[in-house]
Amino acid sequence: MGKDVRLQVLICTFGYEGIRRIVSRSYPEMEGVEYIVSWQLPDGDVEIPSPIASRKDFTVAKTTTRGLSRNRNLVLSLATAPVAIIGDDDVDYTSDGLLNAIRTMDMHPDAALIAMRYGTHCVEKVYPTYGFELSRTPKGYYVSSIEMVIRPEIINGAGLRFDERFGIGSVFMAGEEQLFVHSLLQAGFECRYAPFEICRHEGDTTSARHGSDPEYISTKGAVIRLLHPFGWWMRMLTHAIRDAGADKGISRIDYIRAWIGGVARLRSLTSG
Repeated sequence: MGKDVRLQVLICTFGYEGIRRIVSRSYPEMEGVEYIVSWQLPDGDVEIPSPIASRKDFTVAKTTTRGLSRNRNLVLSLATAPVAIIGDDDVDYTSDGLLNAIRTMDMHPDAALIAMRYGTHCVEKVYPTYGFELSRTPKGYYVSSIEMVIRPEIINGAGLRFDERFGIGSVFMAGEEQLFVHSLLQAGFECRYAPFEICRHEGDTTSARHGSDPEYISTKGAVIRLLHPFGWWMRMLTHAIRDAGADKGISRIDYIRAWIGGVARLRSLTSG
């Protein structure tokens, strides 16, 4: 890293199709900004495409591992700038958005993580218009990974990582973002939300695509069991009443079965 680098965008991708998505996206060339790509290639090596290989502000690290959270942890270990964005291979960045990330972190020098906003034409996600501490989030708000702006020195220094049991390609298909933020809060670090856009992402969120999928509900059960070890079953009943039924694509009984199945699977992993 150059001595004047203020921000690194940490991008995870998988296979040839993933690196081609990166080629098709917008990554502004800016003074003080670098991009680090952790590229999972478990099925064999592939040459780095020339549009990326030719850019001095890009670093690509190849790995034979699988699993998004494992990939995020790998790229996080490579971060050396004062500020970093948790990126993805289907996100577009603008110079204004990257500057928003730097300025917002400068405004909160003690924050380990600030969740910001991504621009989209989809209406599934609604953002608060005011800032707040993530220890006191308003109802209905949740953090997506591509909204996270972090201080690598704090997080790496504390040895905090994404839970590799969760996320695409692992035992549970999602939930790694919630658990990561929770681990920072549990460690006593300041985490905030700021209503400024840092990137654009078109497409539905995981919950919008898979909300009635038993595998997703199973994942939700495991996540909430970790976040609320004593009150998870009450939340299960509340979610089943709210999110299941004849018009929701899954019956309440099947919803509860899937949820409890996730809790049981988590217990088996923990005990094993």
